Amino acid sequence: MHSCRFEDQNGFFFFAELGAIRRSSARSPRPRCRPFNAFLMLRPSLALRSLCLLLTLPTLFAQQPEPAAEPGTGLIFDLPSYRGTPYKATLTAESYASAPRKASLEQYCPTPGNQGQYGTCVAFAVAYHARTVLYGAQHGITDKTQLNASVFSPTFIYEQIKEAGDASCQKGTNPINALELMKTSGIARIATVPYQCGAPITSNALLEAVDYTINDYQILFMPDVTDYDTRVNTVRKSLAEGYPVVHCFTVVKSFYKAPRIWRSLPTDGGAEGQHGRHAMLIVGYDDDLDGGCFRVLNSWGPTWADGGYVWIPYTEFVKYSLGAIQVYGPRGSSGHQPAPGVTPGKSAIKTADYQLSGRLNFRLRDGTAMNAHRIVSNDSTLSAYKMDQSYSSGTRFRFFVTTNTEAYIYAFATDTTGKVNKILPFEDGMSPLVGPNSTIAFPSEKKVVRMDEQKGTDYLLVLYTDRPLNVKQVHEKLNAASGPLLSRLRSALGTRIVDPAVVKYSANDIAFDVERVAPGGIVPLMVEITHD
Repeated sequence: MHSCRFEDQNGFFFFAELGAIRRSSARSPRPRCRPFNAFLMLRPSLALRSLCLLLTLPTLFAQQPEPAAEPGTGLIFDLPSYRGTPYKATLTAESYASAPRKASLEQYCPTPGNQGQYGTCVAFAVAYHARTVLYGAQHGITDKTQLNASVFSPTFIYEQIKEAGDASCQKGTNPINALELMKTSGIARIATVPYQCGAPITSNALLEAVDYTINDYQILFMPDVTDYDTRVNTVRKSLAEGYPVVHCFTVVKSFYKAPRIWRSLPTDGGAEGQHGRHAMLIVGYDDDLDGGCFRVLNSWGPTWADGGYVWIPYTEFVKYSLGAIQVYGPRGSSGHQPAPGVTPGKSAIKTADYQLSGRLNFRLRDGTAMNAHRIVSNDSTLSAYKMDQSYSSGTRFRFFVTTNTEAYIYAFATDTTGKVNKILPFEDGMSPLVGPNSTIAFPSEKKVVRMDEQKGTDYLLVLYTDRPLNVKQVHEKLNAASGPLLSRLRSALGTRIVDPAVVKYSANDIAFDVERVAPGGIVPLMVEITHD
């Protein structure tokens, strides 16, 4: 029989006899192994010491816990589909600067969900979190018990958009596909479709889902736009408007054990520090916290980081973001805006009517105002504005389109030949949906329009509505019709034009306000410009 004694790094002895191991707290200055039969005493060798070590190793390894598996991620960031999604129009610097220093949707968030080891982060960000936040904001629900009972199903999204052959729910999904499904088909609650890989999507779930669609979604910045102001301000403005933002993020090693405020570490660099791509939901920001931070809701459960949330400083956000997507609530719930400085207020409960308010401003290149006054068409059914003075060919100017309420905005311009040109959205990829308290400069704050040499009268027509228009069809009808522009507008849009009698048009400013507009109603602002 052999007996062996070995001292570990903590000063503990391990005695081994024929594989039986016990532990003692007695200390010794150095490890040693003693043979107890004559044969071993005559041949002290490496073999016996190796035997002691082999007998000891199981106990040594038993003291080390197995490393916990990292939580799942699962973002498929498909650049062509991301670039092919309508992007939010660039606003004026004043529009971004007017956002409060902090805003939060956290009061509308359910308890942070946990995706486990599945690649379902996109489904959690879009369904479990974003759609539940929008539902809570729409109905003014802040009680966590009620919010948790209202949670929407990530499985409903994942199972319908996952790749073929993804039986184990590990391959991840594309957020554009997830948001498009929620926009067109809606989303069922988790009570109807529980969180389970491979769960069937029943007809009852599909019927329930149509009651919980979203209005729209927009890209906030492109991956190649990396400047700090654009990335930070577009997300701040979206949150200030009362809407959450789906965050496409590059996960690094230190993020798995993030503290309340996460900053990357030197060990996060290189291939070893990169741990894939992940989707989360941004639900707030605070300009005064640690130089400015976004509040991010993750899907790794409430024990991760700061109760399932984390603060990501703006500098880290700019560095590790792949993209960001604003998610708009259901139709009819627009108009909810944040209380100054703290929390977005309760959105309007879905109703038949909505509010619209907007204005136009024209300025010469040097900033001088180009004033106008109101005129009324001959049949008194449409209102328009005319510049107080004429302007010579070659005059350089820009104009600003403002909406005080959420609206789809389209703009057209005519020349002396009567041809109508669409000028807003000025690119096919630009979304016509504009959030409240927003101003768009045309052509931009740094560029101007130059009046051509063809003297006569030009017209600018801006349309405000709560529903997207088939702008190509409207454009074709405006060009196909004959007569004055206001008459052509009536021919193209018919009864969708809001009765001017219920619209409060300003006498001296190119502006309007209407309290109650039926869904699909359109309010036009037309300006006549004479140049000589």
